[in-house]
Amino acid sequence: MSNRPYIDLLLPYKEHFTPTNAGAVATVVSDLAYHTKSGYKMYVFGRHLVSETFPKLSYIALKPKWPLVNGHNLGLAYSYIAHLKKQNRHPSLIEIHGRCQVAQLIAKKCNNIKVALFLHNDPRQMVGGKTLKERLWLARNLAGIFANSAYTKNCFLDEFKPEEIAQTPIFLTPLGAERTLTKKPQKEKTIIIASRIVPEKGILEAAVALKQILPEFPDWKVKIIGARRFEDGKTSEYEKSVREMIEPLQEQAELTGFLPLTKVNDELAKAAIAIVPSVWQEPASRAVLEALANGCALITTRVGGIPERAEGRALIVEKPNSTSLASAVRALLSETKMLKKLLDVAWNDYPFDCASMAEGIDAARKKIVS
Repeated sequence: MSNRPYIDLLLPYKEHFTPTNAGAVATVVSDLAYHTKSGYKMYVFGRHLVSETFPKLSYIALKPKWPLVNGHNLGLAYSYIAHLKKQNRHPSLIEIHGRCQVAQLIAKKCNNIKVALFLHNDPRQMVGGKTLKERLWLARNLAGIFANSAYTKNCFLDEFKPEEIAQTPIFLTPLGAERTLTKKPQKEKTIIIASRIVPEKGILEAAVALKQILPEFPDWKVKIIGARRFEDGKTSEYEKSVREMIEPLQEQAELTGFLPLTKVNDELAKAAIAIVPSVWQEPASRAVLEALANGCALITTRVGGIPERAEGRALIVEKPNSTSLASAVRALLSETKMLKKLLDVAWNDYPFDCASMAEGIDAARKKIVS
């Protein structure tokens, strides 16, 4: 154990804290741990892993306690609580990522330690946050709540009275994504869609649009990168539908399956266009940031928290469906001035680096701990 004051960060059970297989939450947590300047040592807790964790970061693997009874997330929480007692740990802050019910349990069981909840999604869709009563309990009993977008913050505060909002220790802490490129990249006539291949991400609608439009532009091609889960996931029926949709495009289209983030960034750096075609209320799309970080002309949709970062930097589809996405793709492929404008703005106006993200969250942590 370090002699420095420390913060414990607890991941959702599904997250793999590894460079090769990290989901969105694990990626954000690793970025925060790498870029923090708070002075606190960071300890990340999660499931047992079969591959190497993020280098130079402190990861502690736990086995969920009675998962058949508690479920994996609460089982992990109970194991963490037991670990605290056994190791006589007293962190300055326990930071729960993405699980309202876990934050509630740990706040009840560890009432002598400050507990915060980091919201990565709409809490009204989560166990422990669906009702106004549950969210008011969190607001009154947690030391702090981080929201990754104004949209997510407003979801948490939905139906709160003005005085309840004023008393809620909630902080807007927008996401960041690192730009690793040092100069403006040379772009190819490639379109990238990098996402989990699930219905809410709008991948099939985008595939329908591309099947319609790309034959008109034979010098362009598309790569769809991702899977339903991670590298060890089985192919879903939805993924099969996407593959079948783009098959008629032959050499103009490729579905790569899951790739680690480093390889996704390599592909984005080469691609002229990225599409983030979400059809649900996306809380705060990291895919939007990764596209802009790599200097891509971006097509995305006006849902959830996406416009907070994409407004003025992307071609935004108002009502996402295959027809509107097809119109957007055609406009960008046929109007070279529009394409150049979006490429320029993506490269010249990118304030969303990880250091800025960590600075904002460090400031919120300081207020909570003090």
